[in-house]
This record gives sequence, C-alpha cells and structure tokens, in this order.
Amino acid sequence: MKYFLLFMLMITFKVSLCRYAQYLKCSHSRYFLNFFNHNERFLLQFEKNKEYLTIENLMNYGKALQTHGKVIMILLDHLMYNTSKKICFTLITINMYLNNITGSLNMIAKIDDDEKNDAQKLLEGYKIFHFAIKEHLIKYINGYCFKVPFHENKVICNPPINENEYNTTDLIKINNELRKNILTQFKLMLIKNTYERFHPINILFYDIMTSQVLTSKNNSIKIDNSQHIELNLLRFTRLNFNCYNGTYLTIQDVFEYMKYDFYTKNVIAYIKTVIGATFRPIAILLRNYVTLIQVASSEYSDIVKFWVKKRLIKMGQKIMNYGIDVISLSIYDYNRSYLQNIILDSFKNALNKYIDKNKLSEIDVEHNNILIKVLSNFFINSKLYFTSDIVLTNKKMTANNADAIITELEKIMKKVKIYIKDLKKWNEYLNLSVKNFNIRSYNVTNFKNFIDFKVLDRICNTESHSEIYNISTNDKNNIEIGYYKDVQNVEDDAIQVNLKDLKDENDIDTADFNEHQSIYKPLYMIDYWPYKE
Repeated sequence: MKYFLLFMLMITFKVSLCRYAQYLKCSHSRYFLNFFNHNERFLLQFEKNKEYLTIENLMNYGKALQTHGKVIMILLDHLMYNTSKKICFTLITINMYLNNITGSLNMIAKIDDDEKNDAQKLLEGYKIFHFAIKEHLIKYINGYCFKVPFHENKVICNPPINENEYNTTDLIKINNELRKNILTQFKLMLIKNTYERFHPINILFYDIMTSQVLTSKNNSIKIDNSQHIELNLLRFTRLNFNCYNGTYLTIQDVFEYMKYDFYTKNVIAYIKTVIGATFRPIAILLRNYVTLIQVASSEYSDIVKFWVKKRLIKMGQKIMNYGIDVISLSIYDYNRSYLQNIILDSFKNALNKYIDKNKLSEIDVEHNNILIKVLSNFFINSKLYFTSDIVLTNKKMTANNADAIITELEKIMKKVKIYIKDLKKWNEYLNLSVKNFNIRSYNVTNFKNFIDFKVLDRICNTESHSEIYNISTNDKNNIEIGYYKDVQNVEDDAIQVNLKDLKDENDIDTADFNEHQSIYKPLYMIDYWPYKE
C-alpha cells in the first residue's frame, strides 16, 4: 500500500508538472502574440503613409522589436528551469529571430521587381517574418492552449497609442516600457543571469565556427589556414550532401546558412548534426584500424604480419584509450551506454581477437564488418558522410608498403589526439545546447526539410562554399587521406534505404514538432537576404 501511494504521488506530481509546463508555454506564447499584434499597428503605417517608408524608420522598427530580445531569452530560461527541459518550438523561433547572431533584423524580401526600392524590399522582409511568426503563435495557441487558463495581466501587451504617436521613435520608447514591466515579473531570473545560454551565439556554436574566419560578408568569407585552429576536424566534417560540381557540404557551410535561418526544426537538426560529428574522428580511427588488422592478418600478408603485429597492437590499445577518453565527456551523457556497449566493446573484442590469433576467422571478420557498418549507419543518421568502404580494403600489406600504411595511421592518430585535447576545452560549451535542447540522439532523418534541394543549390553556388571546400580539403583539416581515403562512389540509393529504416529517437516536445510541420517557413537566399547596410 505504501509503495502504491508513493507511485500515485509521483504520477500526480508528473501530471502537475506537465500542466504547469503547458501553462507557461501558452502564457509566454500569448504574450508574444500580443506583442507582435501591437507592433503590427506600426508596421501597417508604413503601407498607409509612403512618406513614412524610409530606411531609417524601418531600422528603428527593428530596434523596437529587439527590445524584447532579453525578454524571450528570460522566458525560455524560466520555462526550461520549471518544466524539466520541455522546449517550445515557437518561442525558440522568436528567440533566433530577435537575437540572431548578426545583430540586425534587417532582411530584405527577394523580389523580382527591380523597380521596388530598398525600403520597400526591407518592409516586405519584415512582413515575411512578422506574419510567419504570428502564424506559428496562432496555430500553437489554437491547437494546445484553448483549455489552458492564463492570467490576463501576465500576457497583456496592448498599450493605447494616440494617432500622433505612430512613429518608430515612440515605438522604441513604448516597447522599452513593456520590456521593463515584464522583466519586473522575473527578477529572480535576472539575478541568476543564466538566460544568455539561449542566445543564438551559443546555440549555433558561433565561437567555434568563426574562430578561423578572417572576414565574413553575406555569401563570401575568408578563412585563415596558416595555423592550427581548434576543432577544424569538426568544422570541416563532410556532410552527405553533394553539389552538382562534385564538391560536398561541410558543417561550416551549414553554419553559414544557419546564421540567417530562424526556423527551430532546422536549429535542432543542426545541433544534432554537430554533436554527432564530434565523434567522427574517433570513428574514422576505429574503422581504419579494424580494416588494417584484417588486411594484416590475411593470407595475403604472410610475409609481414608477424613483425608488424606488436606495433599494431600498441596502436590499437592507444586508439581504445582515445575512445574511452572521449565518451567520458558530458556531451555524450545521453549516448554513453550506446557508444560503450555497441561500439567500443565491439572494437575491444576485435582488438583482443587480433592479439590472440595469428589469423582472424571468417566470423571475426564478419563481426568487424558489422562494427564498421554500425559506425556507417550511426553517421548516416546524422547526415554525415561516412562509408564502410575505404581504399585499404582493396590492397595487400607487403614489405614495400607496410611501413607507409602504418605511418599514415600514426599521423591520423596524432591529429585525433590533438583534436581530443581541443574537444575537451569546448566540451561544456557544446554541452550547453545538448542540455538546453535535451539532445538524446543524433538522428536527423525525420527532419526532411533540413537542407532540402533548393537550399542545397543556393549554398553550393555561394562564394563561401568554394572557400570552405578548398580549406576543408587541405591536409591540415583532413584525416581521410592516402591508404585510408574513403571510396568516393558510394551509392546514394543504399544510403536512402538506411535512412528509411532508421527511426528518430528524439526526445523533444512532439506536440510542438508535429504542430509546425505544415507552417510556412521562409527560406534564406530564396525568400529573403540580409540587408546591406
């Protein structure tokens, strides 16, 4: 009876927590719907009064919206602190827009009519985001908040405005007052000062992605490749997206796009992809080593397999230690069991078999190939390029090439060792988004519109992509070289089959996820561009 009562108490507490989470999400969403409705009154004035339509007034309008940049971060912090990390897609979208890492809301609509001036295009840009965000808010509130009670005084945002006050200078003052009023309700959150973790600079890993960028303007960047830059093996990780000219996208390419993409689903997919990519250098070592010992113990390598074995065993033990060291990091808290039990334990078993036997059996080879396939599927999940087929599988180990093959693997190991050292420095920074967005898997196969064909085509044709591709293929930033180079002719059909068979284990708010699948999403470079001030 005692245990039953305890169980019922826990269930009641969990239900209460879920209800409170929904109350907060609905209250915060209602406030911002009222906020955008309030600002819409000023937006409409631009269309009514053409003399009022100037670049200066529109920029002031953007500044008026940005008065609530801190407000949205504090509301997100308050929501996550009180509701067991249940995120709200709509609120994250608003946050990515108001606090975007460029520091400006000035986006111009991509209009074919050349006769329209910049002020008109800038107004259309504001309208694109204004009505897209309102649609998100209205749909969410109508779908999930119609039975949720709320306190009118906590969501009201409709100050009386005289006709002569319809100017953007007054709007900034009015919005600052609204900001002051709502922030007084969250004094504790201000004192805690943890809301900055929700700034897009942190969400998009800005400090990592720009550490090597010398200049960046619209679709053109210049990258410094003259020195060692931390986590380049992460930044230049190849994605499973090919351009028409045979080049491929990297995480750096996706970041350059995400700077101007405010859609939450894409933000989540981006975070998952980046965190999944952090393990890829280790996986490449595991794959290359397992492939190497299979060749070294085969019947074609009789001449050299005995004198290279001691050296290879020491290398395998080092690689095992690298893997153990990496998965101890907090960014892998949710996936440590999988990485340990499925991947590292399989590698340890492969290493032990190689140590114990002169020649690996067919079953041993089959188990090793399963490990390599598991690794391949792991990265296909994250839309990262990783193949089980590497050039070494088609080579023999002889007295002429054994030293070269082993030396090349040692070079890769040195690069990965430095990478692990750098990854440890950035672990907590990366882990902020893992915790904030409750990233429990790296599977992005359900994010069907993440870098779709239209977006891929736009990215591939930018100057930035050419610069990034050239730097990413430089030996400093590449560990897929020589004998261990990936075979390039991987069949896309085989990859697509794997994608269809894999389920998403994402542990985010699925109601929010499903709700936003049908909502209009303006696309950077297709619907809008940053305004060149």
